[in-house]
Formats: sequence, C-alpha cells, structure tokens
Amino acid sequence: VYSQVAYEIIERKSADVRKGMFSARNLLPRLLLRSVYMAACAFVAAMLPFFGDINGVVGAIGFIPLDFVLPMLLYNKSVKPPRTSLTFWINVSIMFVFSGVGLMGAFSSIRRLVLDANRFKLFSNDVVD
Repeated sequence: VYSQVAYEIIERKSADVRKGMFSARNLLPRLLLRSVYMAACAFVAAMLPFFGDINGVVGAIGFIPLDFVLPMLLYNKSVKPPRTSLTFWINVSIMFVFSGVGLMGAFSSIRRLVLDANRFKLFSNDVVD
C-alpha cells in the first residue's frame, strides 16, 4: 500500500505520456524499476530481524486509522447523517473505539521495539519475538 507513492514518483519520472500505458517504452522501465524497488525492500526486510516489530508499528499507526477511522469520518462528513441518527452514532463509536485500539497498538508495538532493541543484529537468523 505504501509503495504506491514510490511507484507513482518513479513512473512519473520515467514514463513518456505521449506513448500508451502498455507500450514497450513505458512498460519495460515500469517493470524494471518496480522490480528493483521490491528487491531493495526485500533486502531491507531480510537485513532487519525485527521487521515484524516495525510492521506492528506501521500497522497500528497507518492501517488502523485508514481502515476503520477515516471511512467513518468521511461518511459522516460527506453524507451528513443527522446527529440524532443511529448511523451517525455508530460511526462515531467505531471511530472512537478504533482510535483507542490504534493508540494501544502503537504504544505496545513501540514498547516491544524498544525492549527488543538490544538484541538486534543485522542479517541475523535469530529472529526476535
């Protein structure tokens, strides 16, 4: 999900807008640059034995708000259900509950990352739990 921004930047610099999206001129650099980017990401993931801890932080800070809080907020802002309606209050309660879940997840993930920090070694086979 977060790589889409990098893909957009890379493709904006390398693509020729006068050619078709699936022309050889645009498709080959796109395939090559995305493959190199994914290989670099895989290298970083293999290098860091605490990648799971980092995924926990990213998930708590990034995915929970984007999946549970933002859609409810946007629905309430765009549709504007009456404040007395059940839909409005269900959306508000979902936003409140999952904001708390995201905060607890972020704090616990960061705590776990700090506790495991003294055992990290690059390219280690000893995965930190």
